[in-house]
Order: sequence, then C-alpha cells, then structure tokens
Amino acid sequence: MNTVTAAEGRRAAHVDAGSFLARARGIVGAENLLTDEASRKLYSVDFSEIPLSTAIAIIRPRTTQEVSQIVRAAGETGIALTARGGGMSYTLGYAPRDENTAILDMKRMNSIRINAEDRLVEIEPGATWAEVHAALLPTGLRIGCMGTMSGIAATIGGGLGNNALGHGRGDITDDLMGLEVVLGDGRIMLTGALATNPEHPVLRSYGPDLTGLFTHDAGVFGVKTKAVFRLMEKPKGTAFVCYGFRTAKDLVAALCETERMGVMASNMAFSQYHHQLFANQKPSQAEAQAMAKQVIATAPSKLKGFLNLLSLARPGGMSYLLKWPYSTFSMIDAFDQPTADRMAHAAGKVMRRHGGVKLPTSLAIAFRAQPYVPIEKLMIGMNGECTIPTNCGVVLSKASSLHAAVEDFFAENEAAMKKHGVTWTRLFLTNKGGFGIEPIIYWADRPNPLRLAQLSPERRPEFEAKPENKETRAFALDLRRRLVERVDALHPYHFQIGKYYDYESALQSPAVWETLKDFKKSVDPAGLMNPGGLGLT
Repeated sequence: MNTVTAAEGRRAAHVDAGSFLARARGIVGAENLLTDEASRKLYSVDFSEIPLSTAIAIIRPRTTQEVSQIVRAAGETGIALTARGGGMSYTLGYAPRDENTAILDMKRMNSIRINAEDRLVEIEPGATWAEVHAALLPTGLRIGCMGTMSGIAATIGGGLGNNALGHGRGDITDDLMGLEVVLGDGRIMLTGALATNPEHPVLRSYGPDLTGLFTHDAGVFGVKTKAVFRLMEKPKGTAFVCYGFRTAKDLVAALCETERMGVMASNMAFSQYHHQLFANQKPSQAEAQAMAKQVIATAPSKLKGFLNLLSLARPGGMSYLLKWPYSTFSMIDAFDQPTADRMAHAAGKVMRRHGGVKLPTSLAIAFRAQPYVPIEKLMIGMNGECTIPTNCGVVLSKASSLHAAVEDFFAENEAAMKKHGVTWTRLFLTNKGGFGIEPIIYWADRPNPLRLAQLSPERRPEFEAKPENKETRAFALDLRRRLVERVDALHPYHFQIGKYYDYESALQSPAVWETLKDFKKSVDPAGLMNPGGLGLT
C-alpha cells in the first residue's frame, strides 16, 4: 500500500475542511452534499474489503462547471478528491487514502446524446453501460465494446478510468474519440478529436493525442466529465459458438486458437461454479417476459430473434451445463447471417479439434439479450458468501503458463482454504490477442456497507444479522495478495489498477514512470486528484 508523502503532509497541515464544505454547498446545493456518517462510510468502501479512510463528504455535481468550481475550491482549501461512478471497484479505485478527502459522486452527470447521422454518441461519466445500451438499442447503433457484466451499476466514467472490457468487441478505448476532463487545478481540457473540433469530432489523432493518458488512469490526472464514442451499425448477422470441455487445458487451447482467428466479438468461458449458478436460476414470469423482449430486440432480425427464443425456451433450461466442468459461450457478429454462420462453423471446428462438444446456445443468447448481471449475483455468492475477483492477462503464447500458475497456487493452498472455509472459481476471457483469467475467492462473512446496499430490501436483514468473520476475511485477502505475487513473474497486465496492483514495478522503462510523475505535476500541481491511484501522489 502507498504511504502519505511529505508533500501530502504539507497539504494536510493547511486543510480548511469547513471552508471547503461551505463552498461545495454553495456550488451544488445542500441536497447534493452528503455529510452524514452512513453515506460517507458507504461511498468510501469498495469490494476489496481493505479499510482505508472515510471521506469528509459526498458531493454530487451536475455540470462540468460545477466540477471545475469544486476542484478549485479543493485546491484552495487542501482537500483531496476522488471521483466515483457506480462503486464497482475492487482495487480501492475511489477509496480515500486519507481523511481529508471528498468524493465526487458522478451519477447525476448521466446524459446520453446520440448523433446517428455522424455515428457518434456523447456520454457523461455517470451513465451506466445498461443505460447506454438501452438508449442505443432503438437506433440500430452501438459502441463496439458493450461494457462489463456489472454494467447495471458500472458507469462509463469508471470504465474509462479502469479500461473496461467484457461484452462486445475490444475495450472501451477502441471507439473512444475524445474526452472532456477537469484537471487538478480546475482547468477544462478537451482531448483527441474534441481538441480541434468539439462540435463535429472526426479524427482522434489530429496531432498528438492526449486521450490515452486519461484512460486507465484511476482518475489521478483529472475528473472525466464527457466522452465521445464512434458508433457502429448493429450487425445483421450473429452466431453463437458454445462448447463443453472436460479439461481446462483443452478449453484454454481452444479459446486461444479461436482468438487468433480474429472473428470473435466475445470469447468467454465458465467453470462448474457458474454452471450451477446458471442452471439454478428460476426467472419469474415478469423476468421471462422481459428477457423475451430483449432477445427479439437484440437479434439481427425478427426471424433470428424468434429462433433464439426457441433455443432459450428448451426443456430443462440450462441444466445441461451441470454435465460439464467447463464451457465457452462465444459470439460472432458479421455483415449478414450467412457470413456469421460460416465464421461460427470455422470456430466450431477449432473447438471440436480441442475436444469440445457442441452445447445448446441458450447461455450466449441470454447474455447477448441481457448482458448485465444483477450486482447482488456478482458480489454475493450462491450461499451468501462475500466474493472478490482478481484479473490478470498475458499474450496468447503464455496462456497455459498463466493458467497453470493459478491452478498450482490454489492447489498448494487447498488445505488452508478448507480449514477457513474459503473456496474459489475462475472465469476465462480472450480479447484483443490476449488471454485473461479471473480467479474469484469466496468466504463467509458479514457483507460490508457496499455489498449490503446491493441487496434487495427483502434479503438485506438476513445479511445484516450475519456475524463478522475477520479471521477468514484476513486469510482471503492475503490469499488474493499472494496470488497476485505468484503470477507477477509472467508480467501480466491487469484491468482496474486502482491502488492495488503495483503499476510502477510493472513498467519496464523507468522513463515512463518519470514522465507520468511530471505529467501529474503539470495537470495536478497540488496532488489533489485521487492520491495513491496508480501509485502516484
């Protein structure tokens, strides 16, 4: 963990929290300044379960100018700031490192402006992936990257600060045209295509492009207040490639070979834990009707939508998954259905060559129709456990080495995990020529305020009554830390760096770190923007 620097100590000596809160109240109004203890504690924690500090206030701006004014007030009163979107961090992304910090809750800045003629969409940072998806669906347009599974709550701003990927093609930066950012001294900067033509952005790299410096930056260089993305036509053909595998070795090999083909829009895989989760789902009539509408709406054509509905309504639901230790649910998009079908046929041949057995396509159909999972199901296990993921990725040629390192690590710790009642599972993903694995650790504990907030009012009292399990929690967190250390020899990349992963040590060129520190000083001279993020102060 990062320690407070001498510069931050000098800033803390000149803090005037009272003056800052009074000015913030005047900027956003009393109703958008939260100072009660419950709100401050809720907004200050994430899913990492690592305690840091509690913010002095939660501020809810509505405009870029309000953000700029708040940043200037913070600089003049010695208050640090972190920006928070949907709160889906598990790497201390927005968690305050010291007590003289206020959190900017960006959820009120959530407008979505679609320019269908120019194939552009302008999005404020507080809009969720699900809101963007819903807004674009009637237009027949979409962003190539459709966001993370947590997209019901996860926001565009959070995705930009953490390089989101998951559903759809590539990651969030691939179709990003430019950003509007409030720097640490209150200045407003436009990047990429917005820098030269904010009304009609066309070319992101018209001269040097600064956009990349503000993506996956954990918010340390400024507060993102607007992003513009290039839109693409909804594909007229979609095919699903779903196969079961007996061994993880064969699964990993199949995922990597199909990724090399360059045809996959999504290439994910699950293991037994999630098979049980999916097989046991019993949607209500209202949920089933909503799913049916989305299946039709997201299909390339009405005919394909009705055919997908028939596949989804197969007897036994998704119980077929219980027969398999591993499964893929891959998607292929193309200009028309025959092309998508040909590409899927070629990918299927690869899957079968590695021992895959063709499965029903219902899981992939469901994910294309409703890509975003209720947060309760992501952060609370099937048996009420707390969960915490870790992500790591490597080039395709190192996939088997990374998988073996992860499996060996958990095998070595099996006895201790059994003693503490800790379990684990894993997700697999290939994307942009890389292979990723996401181990997820589960342990019995009382959920923290953020987890409790994701539960339905009916379930919350049950979990609030649970006792804390500090010893097991400490073991689980240490297990996660040691896992990250184990795979470090493979030089993996991580999404959502936050304050958890050691970014400086990952850099192979010292000049990069020195340049980033210099850039930090130029855009945030007082060191107010999320101190400790990326390891920068």
